[in-house]
Amino acid sequence: MNRTIFFAILFLFISCRKDETKILSFKDCKVEYPSYECGEKKLYEGHSVSNEWELESAKRQLALCLCEKYLEKPDSEIKAEILEIYNAKEKYFGNDNPKNMEFDTILKKRAEIFDPTIYVD
Repeated sequence: MNRTIFFAILFLFISCRKDETKILSFKDCKVEYPSYECGEKKLYEGHSVSNEWELESAKRQLALCLCEKYLEKPDSEIKAEILEIYNAKEKYFGNDNPKNMEFDTILKKRAEIFDPTIYVD
C-alpha cells in the first residue's frame, strides 16, 4: 500500500515537470512561448508565472511584430488582428488604454501599449 502511494506521488511529480513550447502566429509573425504542464512555473517562494500570463505576453509580442509588418505594408487583416489583441480583456496585464484610441496612435505607442515584459514582485 505504501509503495503504491509513493509511486503515485512520484508519477504526479514527474508528470508535472513536462513543459512545452507553443506557437502563436499570424501572417509572417510567429511567437513561441512556454506552456507549463502544471499550469504555472514557480520562480521562488510565493511567486510564479502562469500559462495565462505567458499567453498574454505572447499575444503582445505578436502584436508588436504585426505593427512592424503593418508599418512596412498596410494590410486590413493585420490591422484587424492588432485591434483584436488591443481590445482583448487581459487578466494579468493592466490595459489602461482607452478602447477608442485611434489606430495611428496605437501604432505610434506600440512599444508602450504592447510591452510583453512580465514583472514579478
